[in-house]
Amino acid sequence: MMSNRNLKHSLRSTLASLALASSLTGVVAACSADTPTVTQVPSTISAQVPETAAPVAEGLSFYYDGVKTSVSSKDAAVLFAACSLNTGDAAKIVGFVNNTLKAGPITASDVTGLGDPLNPAISDFNGNGVVNCEDAAILFAVSTVGVNEAKVNTFVSSTLKISGVTVTQTQLDTFFKTPATPTPTPTPTPTPTPTIKTFLLTPDDLKLPSGSSQSVTVSLPSAPPENVKVTVTPSSGITATPTTLAFTPTVFSGTVTVSSTATPGTTGTVKFSAPGYADGVVNVTVGQSTNLEVNPASLEIPANGAESFKVKLAKAPTGPVTVKVTTSTPDLTTTPASLTFTQANFDSNKTVLVSAGLGAGPGAQSILLDAGPLGQFKLPVTITPASNTIFFIHPTDGNDAFPGTAAQPWKTVAKVLDITEPSGSKVAAVANAGNNVVVTILGGANTQNVFAAINTPTLVAGSVTVLQAPFPKTFDLNIVGVSLTLNRGYKLQDINIITNAAGPAVTINDPTAGLASVDVTCTGGGVCVDVAGAGSHILKDVRVDVLDAPSSFGIKSNDANVNLSIIGGRVRPTGDNNTITLIDSKGVLTVTGLEVDMTNDGHMKASTGIVLRAAGSSVADSTIKVNNSAVPGTNAIGIDVKAGPSTVASSNFIGFGNSAVGIKGGSKLSSNSVNNNFSGAFAAQVLP
Repeated sequence: MMSNRNLKHSLRSTLASLALASSLTGVVAACSADTPTVTQVPSTISAQVPETAAPVAEGLSFYYDGVKTSVSSKDAAVLFAACSLNTGDAAKIVGFVNNTLKAGPITASDVTGLGDPLNPAISDFNGNGVVNCEDAAILFAVSTVGVNEAKVNTFVSSTLKISGVTVTQTQLDTFFKTPATPTPTPTPTPTPTPTIKTFLLTPDDLKLPSGSSQSVTVSLPSAPPENVKVTVTPSSGITATPTTLAFTPTVFSGTVTVSSTATPGTTGTVKFSAPGYADGVVNVTVGQSTNLEVNPASLEIPANGAESFKVKLAKAPTGPVTVKVTTSTPDLTTTPASLTFTQANFDSNKTVLVSAGLGAGPGAQSILLDAGPLGQFKLPVTITPASNTIFFIHPTDGNDAFPGTAAQPWKTVAKVLDITEPSGSKVAAVANAGNNVVVTILGGANTQNVFAAINTPTLVAGSVTVLQAPFPKTFDLNIVGVSLTLNRGYKLQDINIITNAAGPAVTINDPTAGLASVDVTCTGGGVCVDVAGAGSHILKDVRVDVLDAPSSFGIKSNDANVNLSIIGGRVRPTGDNNTITLIDSKGVLTVTGLEVDMTNDGHMKASTGIVLRAAGSSVADSTIKVNNSAVPGTNAIGIDVKAGPSTVASSNFIGFGNSAVGIKGGSKLSSNSVNNNFSGAFAAQVLP
């Protein structure tokens, strides 16, 4: 039969057993002896599981090269006849089928419809490696008796008289049975992945200025089938309002207000949780408070140096605001330690002076401004390395011709402060090169008398600090009838200064100059310590004893542009001869931790301890001792507030007599003037 063509003939009747005439023997012999040339078609599907053969009466199916092909009994007879006769002549084939094989009736069209019957597209049924008459005989046998090994072999050998041709049942099943469809390996049913329901958060990354609030929108991805309770959990330093959200099938979106007054740089989260939903998280980073305006936004300070910055509020507060000023390291000190703003002065800059100690380690530090509900501002501070050059003085064993080393120290303090002297010139030159110079006074208790005025150079860079170590305040610099002037960059520390000059006895002309841990005794009257030069000055742990001569002042500044901070220390009068003022400054005056003793040395005049002449001035954590004025109708005044609002807070007032007044000008005090304690005898604790 023809390749790739389904033969459409059906077997019209079941073939009876063939009683072939004796002439068939000769034909079969011819078939065996003269095999026609046919195309060899190897079996390709022997491994397939066969199916049951179709009934012979309905035709026969076999597999040619793996493709299922149909053939009828007459077709098989035609092929066997052509092979047996070794002819494609239709008349001969028809006669052989109809008369010899009795497999008809067929006509010539049944033969020609198969194409060339000598080149049939059949398979090698018995597996001997060639396609020949044996395979045509097997096909004809199967079409006659069915797919059974014994019947087919018997039919081929007995009926068709072809000896030596056998076929196995396996071979028959390979070609004539449809392979059973293998039972497919069941594909495992995948476990359904549950759909994760998540919150929709806008925004999910929050940059939050300290002291401010922002809203976060929280939504479910779709309407829930029932009510959903969402729990809101903020981390430490972060607050969230409300702490729960109630969603319904119709309302499933809401807002949460996130706020923080934490230190800038703080990070945290706000978590949203509900049954059946994956937790949602909003990341929060706390930034600088926008309620505080700080200028500059960073500082660079050399060791043993000082710089200032200004602070004000961005908008008017609803009430007084206290800003606490703290440092990240003891190497830094600030003056003042707190600032107070009101509705009247919120937009006025307040100055904070930041100082780095002699031993301050270089590196990154900070100043924290904490305004409570208004948040915090973290001011970066970089302490730069000090190029310290150390010289030495020994008041008894030194020599000003020496190089000023520990082994060969100089002798005279005054000459170190005088640029016309070799030692003073050398110190100034090293400082002006950008170095911080420390001149250490060695030895124990010593006094040096100075009869010529001391007026230090004005440095263009660096600094010079003269101090005593390791035994502070055992060296006396006795200035006889003349004055001491400290210009830019010069500081005295841990010594005693004694002067009988009529004043000003000690003058400080620049914020980078000054006194620290120095006792000053002025016996000549007038101004003992005069502070000049615009900017922020600090007197730390300075103790002043001033003679109560006419118009005497312990500490005074006539410059309204001077912001003077006094930290610690003590101021008191000596004698009981005249009315004096111990501290008076035209600019903003900030006093913290100071003792004002108006009763020292039996002083009982109508003197004044502190005068506050500029709004924004303050006295805090101090002790004020007020004497009993001996002049009828006059009062000794602890603090005289002449400009406001100013603050007096957390201070102790001790009265010694019925003429003592703790605070005068109380109507100018700010609302932050609290926690003051009054003890002893007062004519009035506070006067308007």
